Amino acid sequence: MIINEAEAFYECIPQHEHARISAEIIKRWADEAVKHGPYWNELVPAVREHDRAWIPLDNDPLTDEKGSPYDFTNYPEKPKTEAYQRGILETDRIHRYCGLLVSRHYASFFDTALTETGRRFREQETQRQQTWRKELQEPDTEDSHLKILQFCDDLSLYLCTNTPGASKDKENTWFKNGFRQHFAFLNNETIQAEFNGKQNVSLAPFPMQDALDITIHGRQVLKEEAEEKGFSEAFQKSAAYTRHFCVYGE
Repeated sequence: MIINEAEAFYECIPQHEHARISAEIIKRWADEAVKHGPYWNELVPAVREHDRAWIPLDNDPLTDEKGSPYDFTNYPEKPKTEAYQRGILETDRIHRYCGLLVSRHYASFFDTALTETGRRFREQETQRQQTWRKELQEPDTEDSHLKILQFCDDLSLYLCTNTPGASKDKENTWFKNGFRQHFAFLNNETIQAEFNGKQNVSLAPFPMQDALDITIHGRQVLKEEAEEKGFSEAFQKSAAYTRHFCVYGE
C-alpha cells in the first residue's frame, strides 16, 4: 500500500493500482525499436502485474503497535518477501520472462540487504533467475527491459507519492534530481519531472508517444475513525479518493 498522510486522514493507494498506472505509461512508450523487438509482448504484462504480490496484503492492511498502517517502504520484511515470492510465481504463469523480470525487480530492493531474511530472499531469487535465464536461452533484452519496467514504476510512484502541485524542494526525495534511468533513444539525458499546478506534470525529455491523462484510485481513511474503530475497519468503510493528472512533454 502507498500511504500518504495528511493532517486528518490517510490516503491509501493499492500497489496494484499503482502498477496499473505503470502499465498506462508503457503503453505509450516512444521507442519503436524496443516495441518491435523481442519480448515486448511479455514486458507489457510484466509491468502491469509487477506488484500483484501486494493484492492480498493491501486488501487487509497491517498496522504497527500504534495502530498506524504500514506502507510498502516499512512493511515487515518476512511477510513482504513471502508475498514477493508468491507474486513472482504468479507472473511466471503469464510467461517465464515476466517472472524473470519481476524477480529481478524485487531482488534489486535487497542489493545491500543486511538482514537474514533479505539475504535469503536475494539468494533464492538469484538462483531462480539463473535457472529461468538458461531456460529462456539468455535473453539479451533482460537488462534494458528491467530498466523500462523500473522507470514506469518510478514515474507512477512520482504521481502516487508526491503532494499534487509540490514544488521541487517539497518533492519525494527519490525524484528531486530526476529519474535514475537513462535511455539511448533520449540521448541518455536525465528525465526530469515537474508539477505545473496540481494536476499537470511536465517531463523532459519525454519518453511517451502522447500525453498521459490518468485518474489514480485510492481510499481516504479518516484518522478519527481509525482511532475509534481501528484502522482495518475504518479502511473497509472508507470513502473513495482520487488523484487526476495529465503528464506531458515540454
